[in-house]
Amino acid sequence: MMIPEKYREPLYKVGAYAGKLGLKAWVVGGAVRDFYLKRDTQDIDLAFSGNQESVAGFCIKQWGGNKHKFSRFFTYRVDLDSGVKLDMVRTRKETYPYPGSLPQVEPSPYIKDDLFRRDFTTNAWCFSILPNTFGQLYDPFGAKKDIERGLVRILHEKSFLDDPTRLYRAVRFAGRFGWKLAPKTERLLREAVKGEYPLLVSRDRFSHEFLKILEEPRVKDIFQLMDKYDLLKFAWPGITWSPALLRTDSVVERLGILACQLQDSGEEFIRSLRVPADFTHEILGAWKVNQEKQSPLGPLSLTKKRILQAVSTHLPPEALEPCVLTGRELKDIGLAGRHISSALTRVRQAQWEGRVKNKSDALKLVKK
Repeated sequence: MMIPEKYREPLYKVGAYAGKLGLKAWVVGGAVRDFYLKRDTQDIDLAFSGNQESVAGFCIKQWGGNKHKFSRFFTYRVDLDSGVKLDMVRTRKETYPYPGSLPQVEPSPYIKDDLFRRDFTTNAWCFSILPNTFGQLYDPFGAKKDIERGLVRILHEKSFLDDPTRLYRAVRFAGRFGWKLAPKTERLLREAVKGEYPLLVSRDRFSHEFLKILEEPRVKDIFQLMDKYDLLKFAWPGITWSPALLRTDSVVERLGILACQLQDSGEEFIRSLRVPADFTHEILGAWKVNQEKQSPLGPLSLTKKRILQAVSTHLPPEALEPCVLTGRELKDIGLAGRHISSALTRVRQAQWEGRVKNKSDALKLVKK
């Protein structure tokens, strides 16, 4: 296995330490795929044949960082100071109590059990990091073969039923790499969509997958696949591809573009995704301005401006600047009460449309 030079020594040290503890240790999943494709990655999954807590502590002592334990899934997340993220799991097997549920996991001494619980064959292989077998591949499900053919293939027939979020991961990987769905996988995906499997998962879990799609550079290809397989309707009624999404690579701004595209239901869509409050504030601030089609009363943040500029490429420069007149200035020229509010609305609409560019233009409009 061709391991990137910058990772060879650290992974060897981790494997050597695990070996001293009597553990077997592997790099598993997406990092193996990315190493094979010579793609850079900062996320590395490691699997161990026993308790890996000491290995997590060793990594922090060696390279600095912090760790977080997920007891339910026998997982440690180690965020190194270098920016590398290590997901460290104990080899395990899993079962799904009912369709769309989170899995029930239990330790297993067999790496094959751990690989079988993965989503696609291309993520279900590993290589050893123990000193005496360092870099040795184990590929029981044909990952290398499917990568070379450019195929996304699930591991078993109930994969989409167990975890319907895999429907979105399938099109995300296909779009990212320019791959196709294997024939049987495509048939099972279409059956899952027809059976409305995406409705079996919580909105939080859907949101997690959808935001990952919006992170992708080849987001257009993924949207085309979601449209092809009728998956967009589960994201939100009325969502379609918009070329404006290519005008930014920011997830927050792309969400703002989709909210503006949805018009009246944009706010409900954003709130359904339960994104962090500061993101929601930015997105809905831009959405509200777009709905009103009026220049704002106060300054807009850069994020709000970028969302609005992506949605409406022909806006005049002054459209996104604060209203050139204030309520106090209107009061000073003799207006009062609802007449101030009405005049502000007229000025803000005219400024949005480019008919008012400065205070002089605004005063002329009001005095008419």
